[in-house]
Parts: sequence; C-alpha cells; structure tokens
Amino acid sequence: MSNVPHHNRNAILSQAFERLSSRGITSAWADTTKPFSDLHTECKELMKDATFVQSLDNYLQSRTIISRSITMFFTQVALAADIDWRLAPLQYRSVAARGWFLGRWIPTFLIIDGPIGRFICGNKSPLYQRLATDTPLLSAAQEFLSNPLFRTLRNGFAHYGFDWEVINYQSYVIAYDWEKDLPIAKLHQEEADAFHIIAFALIQILDDVMIARRNRLSGDEQDQLL
Repeated sequence: MSNVPHHNRNAILSQAFERLSSRGITSAWADTTKPFSDLHTECKELMKDATFVQSLDNYLQSRTIISRSITMFFTQVALAADIDWRLAPLQYRSVAARGWFLGRWIPTFLIIDGPIGRFICGNKSPLYQRLATDTPLLSAAQEFLSNPLFRTLRNGFAHYGFDWEVINYQSYVIAYDWEKDLPIAKLHQEEADAFHIIAFALIQILDDVMIARRNRLSGDEQDQLL
C-alpha cells in the first residue's frame, strides 16, 4: 500500500472527494489538487516542531494501543483486499462482492471509532491540541471525521447497525438507529467507498509521518514494515 506513487493516491483521493461533493462535503483538504501529497507535506512540516514531537512521543509511549491497532488494521484490510470476489461462483458473486467491500470498510470505521479517532479528535491528544491556522489540511481532516454523515455511517458500522440494499442494480448501505429501529442514513456504495478511501488515506499519512515514521527510515527498513 505504501508503495503506491503519490500521484496515484492524489487521483484516487480527489475522485473520492468529488464523489461526495453532492453531499455538500467540501474543505481545504478536498479543494487542493494534491490532497494526499499536500497533507503528507503538512504533517512532515509539523514534525519539525520539537515541542510538538516531544508531546507526541510521550502520548504515543503511554498509548501503544495506537500503533498496535494500526498494525492490526493494515493486516485485516490487506487480507480483505487480496480476495478477488470475481473468482467466486456466479451464484455467490454478489455476496462475495459485498464481503469484499465490507471487509475493507468495517476495520476502517472501527479504528476511526476507536484509537485513531481519539488520536485525531480527542482533546487530550497533542495532535488535536496543535491544530491551528498553520495546519489547515489537518484541521480540515479532523472536521471531516466530525461530519454528521460520516459519523452516522461510522456509528452504523461500529455498532453493526447497518444493512445492504440493491435497488435497480444499484447497491446502497443503510445505517440504522438502535432506539428507533429506523434508517438514519442511506448511501450509495460508491459514496460509502469514498468515505472509506478518504479515512484510509488519513490513517496512512498519520502512520507514515507521525506514528511509524516510515519517512525517516531507509528503503530496506520501510520494506520490513510493509
């Protein structure tokens, strides 16, 4: 995953933001022409702040669950993505395709609901405390995770309150409210995948630059982490 060139990741991320534009989701991060590269650069610039890095180190050392959860997250997503649903018997192919998407989506929304969400949005996190006018893309990424539609979808997956519906050959994911037992959000499969792609990119960047800090390692050392 980390071997994908930045220009390819920029294109994939831009397409994901474009897919959600009809939902009114826009920000400084969505508006940049190189969303992956620009956020990656902004994070690297922030890591030049010695005071921030010291507080970040203290935070990560006392919460090793963050790095551990990311390792498990990439393991699970890689396994799910490696399965080709198109090779399944024809009668099971639609079920296999749903499983392929859910196998990627569920871990993403679970880790956002847990350790990564706290790292980005928790008021005790040094990252959250450092967000300011000189971190416009990181601030926009934090706001993205707070978007009501994203939070509704995240909660639907995290609490296993969701369903899959096919209407006129189009697939939709529906999040349900536990108390009312009613649907509270309905997203086209491509919209749900766009949310996953954006969240996944954010996790990748934070892990590369701030948590695993692969950008400081040699090529051989990077390969050992993949």
